[in-house]
Amino acid sequence: MIPIDDDVVLEPLRAEHATACAALIDANRERLVRWMPWAAESRTAADVLRYIEAVDDYRAREAGDAFAVLVRGVFAGAIDLHDLNRVNDVAAIGYWLGEAFGGRGVMTRAVRAIAERAFRHDGVHRLEILAAAENTPSRAVAERAGFQLEAILRGRLRTRLGYEDGALYVRFRDEGA
Repeated sequence: MIPIDDDVVLEPLRAEHATACAALIDANRERLVRWMPWAAESRTAADVLRYIEAVDDYRAREAGDAFAVLVRGVFAGAIDLHDLNRVNDVAAIGYWLGEAFGGRGVMTRAVRAIAERAFRHDGVHRLEILAAAENTPSRAVAERAGFQLEAILRGRLRTRLGYEDGALYVRFRDEGA
């Protein structure tokens, strides 16, 4: 568990989160699917459980981790550390948050916490966030969490609308938030 403040806690994503996670995805599907095509297919707790099984596998291989974002004990979204490359000490962060929990800095604080964990615990040197160039809320989280825009990658992300440009944000271990 990673306590962030009195209201927000990150817990390793586990089977007991599946029902709440599926319900939140369902309630936010239209908004999520615009940027994250997986949200169209993730419809039940069983779908979420399959993802959690994959998370358990990459935890076992020390290739990343995923966390439930809890706001006052309520499942509010998820954040993960993925694509952990031990040869180059590089990893990426991905995240999503239910609309009702937005606008309070919840995800910005969660990204900062995961970044610090990645630098200290996982030995990451370079941490990346890739957001659709038009996804201004996600980009704002990256910027508020101390990540710098490194490049706009043309046609990098496949979304519901086709291939879109990706904004690549980077933070290094020796840079503060």
